[in-house]
Amino acid sequence: MTRWLLGFGVLVGIAGTLSAAEPATEKLDFGRDVRAILSNNCFKCHGPDEKQRQAGLRLDQRDGATAKLESGKVGIAAGKWSDSEIIARLTTDNADLKMPPPASGKKVSAGQIENLKRWINEGAEYKPHWSFVAAARPEFPKVSEDAWIKNPIDRFVLAQLDKAGLKPSPQADKVTLIRRLTFDLTGLPPTPAEVDAFVADNSAEAYDKLVERLLNSARHGEHQARYWLDAARYGDTHGLHLDNERSLWPYRDWVIGAFNRNVPFDQFTVEQLAGDLLPNATQEQRIASGFNRCNVTTSEGGSINEEVQVRYAVDRTEAIGTVWLGLTVGCAVCHDHKFDPISQKEFYQLYAFYGSTADAAMDGNALLPPPVIKLPSAEHAAQFKAIDDELGNVRKQISDEVAKIEYTEPASVEGKPAGEPKDFVWIDDAAPSGAKLEGNSPWEFVSKPAPVFSGEKATKRSGEGNTQHFFTGATAPLKIGEGDKLFAYCYLDPANPPKTVMLQWNDGIWEHRAFWGEDKIAFGTGDVPGHRRLGDLPKLGEWVRLEVDAAHVGLPAGKLVNGWAFTQFDGTMFWDKAGIVTRTPQDGGGFESLLAWESYDKAQAQSTVPQPIRDAIKLESDKRNDDQKKQIREYFLTNVYAKSQPVLAPLNAKIAALNKQRTDLDGAIPSTMVMADMPQLRDTNILIRGAYNKKGDKVTHGVPAALGGKLPDGAPINRLSLAKWLVDPSHPLSSRVTVNRFWQQFFGRGIVKTSEDFGIQGDWPTHPELLDWLATEFQTPTARTLIENTEAAAPKNWDMRHLMRLIVTSNTYRQSSRVSPDLVKRDPENMLLARGPRFRFDAEVIRDAALFTSGLLVEKVGGKSVKPYQPLGLWEAVAFVGSTTSQFKRDAGEALYRRSMYTFWKRTSPPPQMTTFDAPSREVCSVRRPRTNTPLQALATMNDEQFVEASRHFARRMLLEGGTTYPDRVIHGFRLATGRKPSPAELEVLVALFQEHHTHYQSKADEAVKLLSIGESKRDEALNPSEYAAMTMLANLLLNLDETLTKE
Repeated sequence: MTRWLLGFGVLVGIAGTLSAAEPATEKLDFGRDVRAILSNNCFKCHGPDEKQRQAGLRLDQRDGATAKLESGKVGIAAGKWSDSEIIARLTTDNADLKMPPPASGKKVSAGQIENLKRWINEGAEYKPHWSFVAAARPEFPKVSEDAWIKNPIDRFVLAQLDKAGLKPSPQADKVTLIRRLTFDLTGLPPTPAEVDAFVADNSAEAYDKLVERLLNSARHGEHQARYWLDAARYGDTHGLHLDNERSLWPYRDWVIGAFNRNVPFDQFTVEQLAGDLLPNATQEQRIASGFNRCNVTTSEGGSINEEVQVRYAVDRTEAIGTVWLGLTVGCAVCHDHKFDPISQKEFYQLYAFYGSTADAAMDGNALLPPPVIKLPSAEHAAQFKAIDDELGNVRKQISDEVAKIEYTEPASVEGKPAGEPKDFVWIDDAAPSGAKLEGNSPWEFVSKPAPVFSGEKATKRSGEGNTQHFFTGATAPLKIGEGDKLFAYCYLDPANPPKTVMLQWNDGIWEHRAFWGEDKIAFGTGDVPGHRRLGDLPKLGEWVRLEVDAAHVGLPAGKLVNGWAFTQFDGTMFWDKAGIVTRTPQDGGGFESLLAWESYDKAQAQSTVPQPIRDAIKLESDKRNDDQKKQIREYFLTNVYAKSQPVLAPLNAKIAALNKQRTDLDGAIPSTMVMADMPQLRDTNILIRGAYNKKGDKVTHGVPAALGGKLPDGAPINRLSLAKWLVDPSHPLSSRVTVNRFWQQFFGRGIVKTSEDFGIQGDWPTHPELLDWLATEFQTPTARTLIENTEAAAPKNWDMRHLMRLIVTSNTYRQSSRVSPDLVKRDPENMLLARGPRFRFDAEVIRDAALFTSGLLVEKVGGKSVKPYQPLGLWEAVAFVGSTTSQFKRDAGEALYRRSMYTFWKRTSPPPQMTTFDAPSREVCSVRRPRTNTPLQALATMNDEQFVEASRHFARRMLLEGGTTYPDRVIHGFRLATGRKPSPAELEVLVALFQEHHTHYQSKADEAVKLLSIGESKRDEALNPSEYAAMTMLANLLLNLDETLTKE
């Protein structure tokens, strides 16, 4: 049994100041009983919005409601409803005077009118809206049964039940409790062994120890994070137009880690809203600021930068309103809020905190739109150090070798190469090393039986008009010697010959051409090196060698060729085996003259030479400083000088390989989007009707007056001060809103049902004192557990686990969820909490539990998002041309079986397994999921590939782990799925069903194999197919039981 200690002051409160019993007939409460009637029916025209107010009557404040109107009448005459104009207007039969106007479609019921009359007669007492008043720790009420109290939560709940004349339900059995608790704290079911151990543990602290074990599981953070990511509107894509992928998953992993580290909620808040603004912000704090980058973004053509920036800032401001304030602040974008005391000016004062962020309006549809940071790990750092150490060693070897070289300029003139000219083949089955292949369309390499002259392949090109394929950037260029000839082999298709054939060469410029056939290609004119006609078309239907004097096309001795183009006009032809007839060695050995190399490099349009050295080379020699001369010389001797290359080329190759390793390693380091502010802040103006280009008065950063209206003293006016204001203990909303969401996740309904709206239009809390006690206890814990040596013994301020621990150790939570007809009639939504929670699991839990039960679940925390099974065509249906997410490409292997937390979230087409079970699109903040019940959900869990494959693996577990008899195997499967053993009647039905399927598949072996083939994983071929398929069908049924899919 959980025992809780309370601080001294609280003990005194229990002993001496328990509240008195409520009177038999309570006075009506304005906030609980009256305000909603007025706000729903009257505030639109008689509320906070001054510009929309009619007849001078204001009903949201007592002074305005009781003031004399121009007509001499009074809207509300306190103490006398018969003199109140509001009652006269509500009850008149005159359509011209009737309120609300018949055209509005609103109607106040007779019961509501009676409540208004009674409230007026009782004095028409107005009270500030409960949620705008800072929470104060309430006194504990007297209850009928102190023995039922396990912690203070129970006292507040039982007090309400006592008022209603209800009794709490008995505690759920231990099997139900461990299953409920394990799902609630980890999102996964307990194993049969865990159930057995808990049931067998009769110690007083068995339940408490279970709570601590689950809270400290890595699964806990994964489960808790999904609720927060709904609120943060986290997604893996931009969300608009192209909806491209973007990298924000490290933020998602930060959230998981924050829950697993039990980061206090005030720190959790500050680091997400302003982690980048903290002094000496750590990498983790900057990652946390990714919360601010979760909004939908765009780079759609025609968008207006300023309009998009406004949209982003409005979205981020609304996120603050939803997640921390529980208010619909976005209703004040265009005008004063119709119901809540938030003026349009105050909205734009909040908006100002996001008006000067550094992210661009147009995100470029990029994977990583700035600002971003890289996230190297310790392992990455060690790898970088090893590479850098090796680079240093090799560079020293190169430096030592260069120091030995004796070179003076001008270098001695080389003699004419001796021997007979020979073919040097530069292009055959592939282009030269380093070549950048380009053309009208990709290079097409063909093999036999297509025409091939040499080697294994030739290139083919077909087209109309001028068409070509070419390359530049060859690492070892051709060295032109005296008398050299350039050659290539071509084959013209006799059925579709081209009209012109052309060869082109690049020595930095494309001005060296020879062509055969008609003069159809508009490159150059006249008989010049850039336009040499050498004859008629080559013979059709056979390989012909084309040969050109290099000097004739402007390539004298000493030139280097690093690119080649194969060009034609119309037709189809093939090219093969191209190169040079030369005596000059073509070994890539480089130049023997520094001046010759400088001259060559100056002429190159593109170069691999580092830019600072290229810039120095382009200067006249007398304009270079000593440092530039030294850099040129050292680069030449190290990388170009022919006589040094036998020794230095291998070392340079090693440098290149190490640099590539470094680049590859750097590219493998994950990056993530973060937040930052501009150095120079933008002005903020009220936007008239919310239009980006209609600016009203200038405003400065600020917060709504109704919520305290004051930022922390001495704090800079930025997001950091906003974050600190939100978690100030005096703030009326943040702690209430947060504890309400935690309550909602455990009970299916918040103490305030409208988790997103604590304003005047929101629901009244079912247990106001409990909500305030939880809110103050969250900020400053006073309750203590007697479990020693755990964090529970000394909770921190804003301790999220302390809050969850309080909830799950209460007797309120531990009640049985079984319900009587009378209780259903009296409290169908379980608002009074006379029974335990019972509702269908969320989407992620349903999928994860199926994978876990089957044994398929891959439990790996963190990492890039994955793409498990989904129907084909969904992404394509919403895709734009050019989108990186236009086509869904399913992952393979382990990625198919990760927890749903890691499923890739495309916001214009979210995962269908998730949305079928009411997951939001995450285009906007969502703090309360609907819970529907549709036939499509049953179709998904029965027929979806993921669930059918899980059923097969689940069946395998039953067959291999469940014993030797079919009843034993069925019992094992039932326990895996539901946590409990089946009753004899249930077992009889399930075994009979298995036998029925087994008989069917014994005569339908092909159907059995087909069923067992669903899913990427391979079936266990050692198992009998008919037995295996029959058990798969039974497993599928077990995964679809109401008990399996429901929290009880």
